Amino acid sequence: MGDEPLLPRRGLGFRGRIVLGFLLLLIGAQIATLGIVGVAAERAVREQLGEQLRVSERVWAQLSAASAERLQESVSVLADDFAFRAAVATRDQPTAEIALLNQGTRINADVALLLAPDGAVQVAIGPEDDADTARAMAPLLAQAGAEGRATGVALLDARPFLVAVVPVMAPRRVAWAAVGLQYGEVLARRYRGIVGMEVVFVEDDGDHLRVLASTLPDPQTEALRRSRYAGRAADGDNVDLALDGRHYASHTFRAAQGAGQGVQVMLLADLDEALAPYHRLRDQILWVAGLAALVAAALAVLVGQGIARPVQRLADAARRIGAGDYADPLPVRGRDELADLAGAFNAMQREIGQREARIRFQSTHDELTGLPNRSHALGVLARTIERARGHGRTCAVLILDLDRFKEINDSLGHVYGDAVLTGVAQRLRAAVRGEDMLARLGGDEFLVLLDDADADAACERARQLARVLETPFLLADTQVGLEASIGVAVYPAHADDAATLLRRADIAMYEAKQQHRRVLVYRAGDDEHHLRQVGLMGLLRHALELRQFRLVFQPKIDLASRRVVHVEALLRWTTPEYGDVTPDEFIPLAERSGMIRAITRHVIDDALRQVAPWIADGLIEGVAVNLSPMDLVDGDLPGYVGQCLQAHGVAAGSLVLEVTEHTVMRDVEAARATMHRLRGQGVRLSIDDFGTGHSSLAQLRSLAVDEIKIDRSFVSDLGNGSGDAVIVRSAIEIGHNMGLKVIAEGVEGPESLAILEALRCDMVQGYLFSRPLAADAFVEWCTQFQRTQAGT
Repeated sequence: MGDEPLLPRRGLGFRGRIVLGFLLLLIGAQIATLGIVGVAAERAVREQLGEQLRVSERVWAQLSAASAERLQESVSVLADDFAFRAAVATRDQPTAEIALLNQGTRINADVALLLAPDGAVQVAIGPEDDADTARAMAPLLAQAGAEGRATGVALLDARPFLVAVVPVMAPRRVAWAAVGLQYGEVLARRYRGIVGMEVVFVEDDGDHLRVLASTLPDPQTEALRRSRYAGRAADGDNVDLALDGRHYASHTFRAAQGAGQGVQVMLLADLDEALAPYHRLRDQILWVAGLAALVAAALAVLVGQGIARPVQRLADAARRIGAGDYADPLPVRGRDELADLAGAFNAMQREIGQREARIRFQSTHDELTGLPNRSHALGVLARTIERARGHGRTCAVLILDLDRFKEINDSLGHVYGDAVLTGVAQRLRAAVRGEDMLARLGGDEFLVLLDDADADAACERARQLARVLETPFLLADTQVGLEASIGVAVYPAHADDAATLLRRADIAMYEAKQQHRRVLVYRAGDDEHHLRQVGLMGLLRHALELRQFRLVFQPKIDLASRRVVHVEALLRWTTPEYGDVTPDEFIPLAERSGMIRAITRHVIDDALRQVAPWIADGLIEGVAVNLSPMDLVDGDLPGYVGQCLQAHGVAAGSLVLEVTEHTVMRDVEAARATMHRLRGQGVRLSIDDFGTGHSSLAQLRSLAVDEIKIDRSFVSDLGNGSGDAVIVRSAIEIGHNMGLKVIAEGVEGPESLAILEALRCDMVQGYLFSRPLAADAFVEWCTQFQRTQAGT
């Protein structure tokens, strides 16, 4: 944004015209002219400075409001994060602290706090004195308790901060989360760069004025501390201050609205610098006035018209800018100093208007993607619902969440994560219709608002958007594959207000993620299910230490020898609150909360501990344990498996680790690396649910597995004349041709068993032989089974 180009002056300049006028008219009453010029000039300068000070105050208010809104949005996103609420609710302080640190780093916050409902500090990133922090935060917590959230100034470690506070609900309030920015030298210099004036942050406690930060030179800053008039300025008056030989016009206002400390912003405009051109002009007029005393009256009119009117136009324009009108520039007439001043004034007006436009845009849009943010999207959604209600129409909300984004962010870094989010935003922006709205809610969540769309149309649009993201992203020679889970909620079928509709679309998205479905529409009762998941998530964090997990064992029968050769260890969870919780329900929760790695390690260790004596006694030959997708990207897993095998005295070949095709295909390269390390230790690997995934035979061979397990969906109806026999035959032939053992699970009838024997399947597993049994029951069953087989 450059200034308007200034044309070269022609003829006499401003001072030249005054001298020429005095020489031509010879005499005049220039004392009257001098008075008019002096009064008009100083009044114009003071009015202009006053307007600039008030405009600068509004710029500060917008900057402060934008900062407060950004803090509120950031801490609200953190407080709404499912894993963070669960960590706070379960008092998982390390996880909560990491989340606070990550969120604070992401927005360049200076402090981040987690406080108990009573105000006690639980986690503090920045402040060192917890007791002093709790006292300083008390007024803001009181306001947040009354209004639901709060923004204001708090004095932490004797330094002022703009702090935003929101409650953490799970589902009731379990804590307060807060982030803040410091009112310090950096912010003062930044503000001075915007408004072009000196900036001082002060605190008035009623007894004296304390300077917190200043852009003034050190001598002027020290003079301000000693000034007896500075206290009057802190009361809100516009006061002229003399500081170490320099004169300033000052204007003081509160740094932020709301609860907290009385930190004020003092703006100081240099009067000496502003009046210097007019003082030079006054001296010249005095000199010429002595030579032209005879024509002073005539020249007073000429000079008054030549100076007072342009200056008045500048003052009028300053007042117009102060009122927020930046549309009409000043007319630039001539090529003299006043024309230069008008041109510079127009450039200032244009830059202030553009600065305010940027601030307004930043307050309603996401900085990374340029998309509308959550608060803006919520407002548009509310207006869309009102419009749909008035016209008897429908509208739909799609909440899109990226699967595996956390893994990408953790493994590749935030730079890649930001690049992925930017690429996703570009693809979605190109895919949505012109009348639809795309917004980023925060993290890896996006919103699409569909006007005049019912559930069927919304689901079709959601599936189209999901397909848009299926093509891998190429980032710095690295291909990143993405999938998305999309929740759909429709007005008025699912809610009649914006907040509830958005929340229910979010619930539908989480249900889609848990059920491994691309698109899911909100269903009545999902709210209660969501609350159940929150409760289970909290209990899951303590299930290991409370010994609520137990293992059951299901035998695998070798068809050739009719012996129990292996056993599969299956995890079960029983809670006092919810009773038995199925693995299909708690395993996805463990994966989302990051607990799955600890649970997998517990299962491996406990399974090896229990089967070690069975293997030693010749009861069985080995045990199988299932792995989750997150286990295959755990680089420490092979080392841990080796330690457990050594600790329990079990040979590596007696352990079989089962992974599904879907698990492997989520990140083929990472899975291949982990599986090759496990295979190198002698651990056997099995592809579970074979036939339901999308792996190719080439990929299957590259994974160097030992066996495949045919999915129960192909086996359970094998004896009923279904077409699954062809699939099972093909799977067995493929496995044998690749030198792999083939296992069939879900064998429930003798007809299915006979077919599998005829097809030369190696091992079978299912309810025809035994349900999963507790350890003692399994030993008893296994002994009886062997006796029975020995007698036949």
